[in-house]
Amino acid sequence: MNKPKFRAWKKIRIQEMFNDVVRIDWLNNKIAIKYPNPGGNTFRIDEESLDNVILMQYTGLKDKNGVEICEGDILRKKYKSINYSNVEHTIEYAVFRDNTGAWRVKNPNKTLTNLLQIRKAVEVIGNIHANPELLNEVEK
Repeated sequence: MNKPKFRAWKKIRIQEMFNDVVRIDWLNNKIAIKYPNPGGNTFRIDEESLDNVILMQYTGLKDKNGVEICEGDILRKKYKSINYSNVEHTIEYAVFRDNTGAWRVKNPNKTLTNLLQIRKAVEVIGNIHANPELLNEVEK
């Protein structure tokens, strides 16, 4: 079984995404985050309180460009009209885990789809924390 992988959105002070969560300490309510040091190939490990972040789990799937898809990501799918007008359309989806544990996506029509079915046709364009305006597109 693979170890779950997470990233974290810091929700206080300077909001930012931490892509390298290296440890989650549930008992002490902390996470350890790997930061690259500027101007070099070295890094440091800092701790952050779990109260200050929102954890987003990696789904185990990648989009059509090979980008990891995580909980809370906003995905975009482009498709051509089927009425021979050759017009390109886009649709946005929000990624979440349903109560059965399956990874799903929701589109603006509130239609739910299994992420596994569309992963090769979508691309990650942001997430609900860093790009809330994209979530508005999904929730229209």
